[in-house]
Amino acid sequence: MPLPGAGITLREAALLFGDKGEPNHLINLLSELSPLTEDLLWKPTNLDTEYKFRTVEGLPGVSYRSINEGVLPTRGTQKIVTESCSLMESVFEVDKELIDIAPDKAVYRMEQAAAHLESMTLKFSEEVWYGSRGSDIRSIQGLSERYSNLGGPAADYIIDAGGTGSDNASVWLIGHGDRTFHGIYPKNSKSGFEHVPGPKQDIVDPENGGTYEGYRDRFKWRVGIALPDYRQVGRICNIDVPALLTFGTSGDTSANLLLLVNRLTNRIHNLRNGRFAFYMNRDLKEQWENQILQKQNLALTIDAATGAITTAYKGIPIKVDDTLLSTEERVV
Repeated sequence: MPLPGAGITLREAALLFGDKGEPNHLINLLSELSPLTEDLLWKPTNLDTEYKFRTVEGLPGVSYRSINEGVLPTRGTQKIVTESCSLMESVFEVDKELIDIAPDKAVYRMEQAAAHLESMTLKFSEEVWYGSRGSDIRSIQGLSERYSNLGGPAADYIIDAGGTGSDNASVWLIGHGDRTFHGIYPKNSKSGFEHVPGPKQDIVDPENGGTYEGYRDRFKWRVGIALPDYRQVGRICNIDVPALLTFGTSGDTSANLLLLVNRLTNRIHNLRNGRFAFYMNRDLKEQWENQILQKQNLALTIDAATGAITTAYKGIPIKVDDTLLSTEERVV
């Protein structure tokens, strides 16, 4: 059981907010639909729908002293940050006739609802990577917006792979933890998730008009992210995806993914603080494996190379996230 105030995974939340010792299957399903939601730790907000915390911008001073010599007190510099939750909703409608003929009505209704939960999970992942409150005040301020300036406050944790144009991709290294990066949900809620199953009612046919008997379920998810320590997240940006296909040819202009990933691990402030994972899309994962396989010592078997090297680097797992794009604009 997590300590009071500590973050929990969605899988742990499913057990915590289940009924009669049984896990909440819908919350558990959310954890399985995306590598990001599987890895994230979650904490309730300390305000109604907002999470307020202090970040250290400068450490206090330290002095040497002699016997009977005084030392002046010092203090570090801190900044108050407030992160807020966004509200996502999805509505599911199903014809009563389909429910009536299903062998197991509850299971059938759950299977139909699963597609809506998957859409919500993918939408959340997209927002974590690319959300912008400048474009939509109701959305999440995503990581790409926070790590978007090669000369900004987070510049030391952004590596430029040199790509130009709008066919770039990124590799992310995230340290999940209570004091590093985590999800948030409103306090006094069941991990921010709410399922409202509706009774039998008349459903309006949007194409032909008229009504039919059916059921309507509403899914709500109040979620956000918090970044207490930006030094525990890193990004390799501007990876030219088409150029990766030239690897090993006479006109090779591909980014050296192994070199870049290794550099990123050395940029992170403290790899012992947090549970780390790499995230990349399928285009990058495929080219990562191609580069590793062609560069490895021939004494290694393919299984050894792919198992020990491509699924993890320095013991840090590599996850494929399909919501990461290969069409990113250049970060400048």
